[in-house]
Amino acid sequence: MKIFVASILALVLHVSSGERINDALDSARAVYQAKGEKTTILIEPGTYQEELTIDVPGLTLKNASKKPSVGLKNYGVDCDENAVRITWYYGHGYQYKSMGSRVNYGGSRERRWNASVLVTAPDFKAENIIFENSFNLYVSEKEAADSLVDISQSEMPWTEKERPKKIMPERPKEAGSTEVQKKKYRERAAAISFTEGATNARLKNCRAVGRQDVLYGDEGASIYWEGGVLAGGVDFIFGGMTMCVNKATIVANINGEKGDKCYISAGRSEPTPTPSLKGGESHQRGLLFYKCHIRVATEDELDLSSSLKSKEGMVWLARPWRWWGETVWAYTTWEEGILNPEGWHLGLVKGKEGFNPENPCPHSYEYQSQDSSKGRPKWVKVLTKPVLPDGTKIRPKKWIKNTH
Repeated sequence: MKIFVASILALVLHVSSGERINDALDSARAVYQAKGEKTTILIEPGTYQEELTIDVPGLTLKNASKKPSVGLKNYGVDCDENAVRITWYYGHGYQYKSMGSRVNYGGSRERRWNASVLVTAPDFKAENIIFENSFNLYVSEKEAADSLVDISQSEMPWTEKERPKKIMPERPKEAGSTEVQKKKYRERAAAISFTEGATNARLKNCRAVGRQDVLYGDEGASIYWEGGVLAGGVDFIFGGMTMCVNKATIVANINGEKGDKCYISAGRSEPTPTPSLKGGESHQRGLLFYKCHIRVATEDELDLSSSLKSKEGMVWLARPWRWWGETVWAYTTWEEGILNPEGWHLGLVKGKEGFNPENPCPHSYEYQSQDSSKGRPKWVKVLTKPVLPDGTKIRPKKWIKNTH
């Protein structure tokens, strides 16, 4: 690992293929604690199989290639030669021996849905990086070398709440197997997650990829995602964070299995007014998707060998996680025919506490979609102007700062 001092308040670390990003993070922690420098970690193209915690304020991860890529190939098992991929393989319901005493079935959510990369510090930046959890995509080399604990016989210190209610199916053991893309293996396995301390995160031309629970944010986190790709299958952009996704490609990771559907977002931002620094009241905004394009995964990205015979109506824009969650889709386009006419779904809130069948999700908005939002439920407010009912203008770069 090479170290460059760019200025008195900036440090540049260089990670070559075969080295560990975690070693660079250790150096960044030591320097920041000593002098408070902001750090950039330049990463040479390659796949980095390691679990990262970004707990250094002002840290940047950047692809060092002159022609960076976030492309995938071979059903998503491999990445382009100019790509930097950070990946790990822990998924909910499977206790790997490498976890030691860390409970992975119903217990602590310290990794926020098993995130390969967990961001806990403010002012994080990333450019041209692939963030991946391979759990629902393929068996990685690291997973193949690991082994599973039989949780039915485990002596783990389960609480009654944590004790497994069901035993998950045995996973394939061969590295590179895409058998785990089948629905029966699908479980919670995030690629990147943000805690409440992860404010002012900026990600440009990156890719986050998985199948279920791909990108999560706590209430209090704020994330600006520009360009790049977000790819998943079930409620895969989710949480109470404030997040703007600007001009990104949204990829539905679905295959030909019966009943396989894609729900893109699941917001649960808290709309309760709180005192603002300027006086009056404000609240954290929810999810804004601005000028995004939605399409179904290609065979480079996902194993479609089970035959996707029809793409008609298999994608929903949102399935709110809580009735109060704010979600806005503006100027949205998609691959012809893939969006379900209703576009929004009540599956996560119907019958839950506070559910009002007359107005179930009052903070759901859409503006100037490809099909003029025909067929949407009555509870989705189809706006005639790019302004929310509270007067907030739909502007990406101001979304994180907007208050009312």
